[in-house]
Amino acid sequence: MVFYALLRNFAPDMNQLRLLFKLLFIAIAMSFAVACQQGTGSRTANKNIDWHDSAYKRFAETEELFNNDQHDSLMTIAHGVLDFLREHHEWSLYYTLWQNLAEDYAWYNEYTEATHEAEAMQKDAIERNDTFGLSLSYLTQGITYLIQDNYDEAKKGFKKSISLFPKEGQKGQLVSIYCYYAECLESTKEYAELDSLLVTWRNLLDKMEPATCKEDTLAYAHWYHQYFNHKNTLLIRTGHLAEAASAIDSTVYYAKATGITDNHILNISDARHELAMAEGKYADALKYAEDIMKVANGNVSTKIRALQGQAEALEKMGRYREALANVRAYKELDDSITQANNREQLNRLNKRYQLNELQSQNDMLVSRSRFTTGGVAMILGILALLAFLTFNSRWTRRIEIKNQQLQRERNVVVSQNKQLALERDRAEAASKAKTSFIRSMTHEIRTPLNAISGFSQILTMDDKSITPEMRNDMSQRIMDGTRMLTNILDDLILISDYESRTDPSPTEDCLIAAVADQAIDTIRSLIAPSVTIENQSSIAPELMVKTNATVIQNILTKLLENAAKFTTEGSITLTTDFSEGKLHFAVSDTGPGIPADKHIYVFKRFTKLDNFSQGAGLGLSVARLLAEHLGGTVTIDANYQNGAKFDVIIPVA
Repeated sequence: MVFYALLRNFAPDMNQLRLLFKLLFIAIAMSFAVACQQGTGSRTANKNIDWHDSAYKRFAETEELFNNDQHDSLMTIAHGVLDFLREHHEWSLYYTLWQNLAEDYAWYNEYTEATHEAEAMQKDAIERNDTFGLSLSYLTQGITYLIQDNYDEAKKGFKKSISLFPKEGQKGQLVSIYCYYAECLESTKEYAELDSLLVTWRNLLDKMEPATCKEDTLAYAHWYHQYFNHKNTLLIRTGHLAEAASAIDSTVYYAKATGITDNHILNISDARHELAMAEGKYADALKYAEDIMKVANGNVSTKIRALQGQAEALEKMGRYREALANVRAYKELDDSITQANNREQLNRLNKRYQLNELQSQNDMLVSRSRFTTGGVAMILGILALLAFLTFNSRWTRRIEIKNQQLQRERNVVVSQNKQLALERDRAEAASKAKTSFIRSMTHEIRTPLNAISGFSQILTMDDKSITPEMRNDMSQRIMDGTRMLTNILDDLILISDYESRTDPSPTEDCLIAAVADQAIDTIRSLIAPSVTIENQSSIAPELMVKTNATVIQNILTKLLENAAKFTTEGSITLTTDFSEGKLHFAVSDTGPGIPADKHIYVFKRFTKLDNFSQGAGLGLSVARLLAEHLGGTVTIDANYQNGAKFDVIIPVA
């Protein structure tokens, strides 16, 4: 009667009552059956069980939870599956699951737990002399440091992981390590090391064939897609824009091979936006930013990326009001992300407290059951459990759904915070660049203006003490200042014109030898009396190619002016050559040269190695800008020892 009264409290009608009695009977029967099996050794009696298939099935369940960001569910079953894998010596699955578990802690900002698991995995792998497990332990350390923006320690972890990764290991896991390492190097702008990593990565991919590698063709194409994503970033940020455009085409090709997704469109549009900004094609950059917005689909991080891209392009196009509106929009989104992050953190702590309470209650029930004797106590425990499961399943399901949503939102917030930090750094750099530009312009224009104004006032004075020679000298200084001011303004107009152009310069048939001669004649008056100028050409005077003669003459004139400015004695040499559809020019001099550590700076605007020398520091930057507009390059020959030497390569038809 006591049991019947208890059941009446939980069951509103006889049908539910009968169902509970049936469940109770089945549970009691199973409990006694399990008790009878204890200590009989039945687990090992069946030798026909395929433990590998069973182990892989359990591992696949945990991997699905990890990939779908179901943190709490993964934490619930992971350690039990780890014990099962270890018991049956499934070491590859064992260490992969362990790494997933530790990495999941790191993504949820539980860095202490992540570090603890990584150290335990490392100790276990060392005891077993398992290089695969040791490699994954260092990978986990690298990821944990990377999420915390500790890039130096992250690089150490990734390097160690790659060096220990076994040759027979799955290539997909090695590619994942490369991806994390590449992201770290991009954040620290270590492009030389990133280039070396990409060479190693490409060699790994090229040694595999889709038809012969163990993984399927889709995985092979996905690995190439990941490689070209990072290759795009390297080429754009190091100024290899033509190669970057080709690499983006390869990214599109492999994205199509795996099936185009919104994430593919996002990455490709992002790369094309960055390339267009680097090329000065701001209208195209604005279009690509709008493409990013189209695939946002409510994703706040993607919306912020799109708004920032639009703001950058609009600012460059001079549409400042629209750019400001976009900046305000993504800052409002940033504020909303911060609030959502705080709410998510609080909810996660509340949830953990609830889970701990449930775990404590469960532990108490287990502890009591061990010391309970007799059938009455066992029936009461089963009855309580059945009642709890029956009347609280809906509540538990709602909690799980909410937790899953919070977990997904947390990943979005982490990604958005990283992107916002990058955009903040870019904005600060742009602001500093603008300030530096204004200061440099003010100084460089004021110098010739002061000379023109001052000497003009003196010449207008009726002072008989000023001799004709003095007047001639002052007139010459006024002419020099006028020429310097004109050159500065001409250079600024050239820069503004070519940075805003989106169409290629018009071309026509022209005599290259004549272009070189005209460039020399233009600067001949600037050469010191003790300096000779030579024109060494290996091409025939009648050779005609299709290009823009005016742009090439401007490039050569800027380089020759630079040589004339710093060469006080010796010689200046212009060399011309044509081979394989490319024009090769070289301007060398016997001046003081350029220190090796300054090679990367001389092409920046308003950069002068000698602050007291004439000029605004625009000549070399203008030369490189014009060459790039023709699809060419201007570089310094680092091996030249007798002064300075600049090499120009221009592709022609």
